[in-house]
Amino acid sequence: MDDEKISVDYYEVLECNRCASTEELKKNYQRLVLTLHPDKRVENKEGASFLLLQKAWSVLRDPVLRKQYDAELVCKENSDFLIYETINMKDMKFILDECIYVYSCRCGGTYVLEASETQQSTVIIGCDECSFSIKICL
Repeated sequence: MDDEKISVDYYEVLECNRCASTEELKKNYQRLVLTLHPDKRVENKEGASFLLLQKAWSVLRDPVLRKQYDAELVCKENSDFLIYETINMKDMKFILDECIYVYSCRCGGTYVLEASETQQSTVIIGCDECSFSIKICL
């Protein structure tokens, strides 16, 4: 893949979720080509969205490029977080009367996780005192 920064989510371009099979991606690509191709569009002959569609399809149809793209996408999404530590849910203390889980940060601050946020398999939360975050495997 190119050394360019990810600025567009190719899955959104193809109107699919990240778990979509190659066949689902292909069907959406074929459907979108019919509407975005410059020869089919009367009002806009630029073709910019068509070129983006082509780029998205060229990356996501190739298993190696797709795997690399997925990894880069995850890195981009988590670039705002400075992950200090990865912990398990059992490492956190549950405070029953507040229905929260807490974990102490090395700065003296606290990581707080609402009990209602434990539905996902992994959660990233920030410290209430510093810029560190922790990744919690539930």
